[in-house]
Amino acid sequence: MDENVQIKSLEAELLRRLAEGDDAAFERLFYMYKDKLYRFLLQVTHSKIKAEDVIQDVFLKLWQDRISATAIQNLNAYLFRAAQNHVIDELRRFSRQTLSLSEYLDLEECSDSKTPVDALITKELREKLSEAVRQLPPQQQKIFTLHKEEGISHAEIARQLNLSVSTIQNHMRQALINLRHYLSHAYPGLFMLFLSGFMSLCCFF
Repeated sequence: MDENVQIKSLEAELLRRLAEGDDAAFERLFYMYKDKLYRFLLQVTHSKIKAEDVIQDVFLKLWQDRISATAIQNLNAYLFRAAQNHVIDELRRFSRQTLSLSEYLDLEECSDSKTPVDALITKELREKLSEAVRQLPPQQQKIFTLHKEEGISHAEIARQLNLSVSTIQNHMRQALINLRHYLSHAYPGLFMLFLSGFMSLCCFF
């Protein structure tokens, strides 16, 4: 019998047993796929911890939905699609939660409540954010620095630069988009630290 046919037959049997609550079948499926998923996720996330977390979440969902396991026609595609969707969801959450108009990390305000590991990550993040700010176009950099670093309001910046408040807000919005784009491409590993649960989002200006 063709090897692929044998694998499909084995998977179908294991999925049938999984649907009946057989934890041995679940464990067998886990060890059949975890290494392939790990290699894929490590390339995507650049984080061993994050890759392991996603694998756990994907298989936890498989177990929770085990009653429908026999409906899975292609387990390989199912698991990799679930892993990919999980990462995409995390990236979308990052986009919403981290570099928004009201959020910018302040190391000094949070240093007392952080663990040593958190403090080191936050310090590295601040350094990379500062580097990213230096890559902004001059006007965006100036407005961003005045507002986020010096705490000057949009209205006051508009008065100082002889611009409208809406223009200042547009510059800020574009600056944050550019920062997020720069960090995600220049430092993908650091970008994924946001997603791995190490970073606290308690430090806002």
